[in-house]
Amino acid sequence: MAHELTVSGQRGLPKTIQAVVFDFDDTLADTLQARVHAMRKTFEWAGITEPSADDFVQAQRGIPLAVSLGGFEAAQGLEKGMLQMYRSAYWVKQPGLLSLLDGVSELVDGLRTAGMPMGILTSKSRDIVVEGRAAGTLVELAELGLGWLGPTTVGYEDVKLPKPHPEGLLRLLAQLGVSPEQALVVGDSYADIQTARNAGCWSCLAGWGVPAHERELDRAMPDVIAEHPSALRGLLGLD
Repeated sequence: MAHELTVSGQRGLPKTIQAVVFDFDDTLADTLQARVHAMRKTFEWAGITEPSADDFVQAQRGIPLAVSLGGFEAAQGLEKGMLQMYRSAYWVKQPGLLSLLDGVSELVDGLRTAGMPMGILTSKSRDIVVEGRAAGTLVELAELGLGWLGPTTVGYEDVKLPKPHPEGLLRLLAQLGVSPEQALVVGDSYADIQTARNAGCWSCLAGWGVPAHERELDRAMPDVIAEHPSALRGLLGLD
């Protein structure tokens, strides 16, 4: 069923949830079109034909771009420059390539009305300047009408150790004023689920943001899987 919530871990349903931490890409926002478009430009600039830019974007789900592109350049024996090219192609883009995923607006608005603390933990930059223009997750949040989540957003430049290390998540939980066992982490990637586990939080795989054949459930092992944002309403006390 489209709005099903499946218990996949051994702990059962998450209990006493007092805060929710979301990933951004493919969890709250559909940014795939913009990411693939920018990566195609980057691969064309670098003369890369294998793998395809589309496959590279899918394979790097949840990994900070500075890490994935840096490792790729080293493996290919290329000079550094792909990250800068990608950033220019991605961040200096026209508005309208992003959208909230179906059901996300209703879920976060309901949680906000209910007074549930929320935050965002992303592997993307939070607040940067690219070619003289403001860029980063804060800009995208504002474009999508979620600018009010900006103060509780932790990005790549805010931590020394990115996902799946729990540094950023623990920092965010301290800001939200909740303990790990009171928090639910919602994300689409193995990195999101492992970050939750490393911090001692409950975890939910955002099934609406990742096709079933890409879920890596043998690695991720989330506590629950939600096939649509509305599946979390009951769990979070909104019904």
